[in-house]
Amino acid sequence: MRIPPLPQSKVDEAERKVGAILADLEEDTHSDVKDIDLEDVVDTDSASGHPAVHQSVDITVQPRSQRRWIK
Repeated sequence: MRIPPLPQSKVDEAERKVGAILADLEEDTHSDVKDIDLEDVVDTDSASGHPAVHQSVDITVQPRSQRRWIK
């Protein structure tokens, strides 16, 4: 079964939302986002107690160098 692609307007809206979240992350942590990965993670399903595969986002950041001016 093939899943139809999302309309471009939905994709653009999602990209804006993700971009805003990443900009907030960079500002709050004084770092730059280096890499983003979507990973499958096996975890215990709280409802059934059985193992289940969930998706998780892994974001790697790189600290920015602190600039200090000599007085």
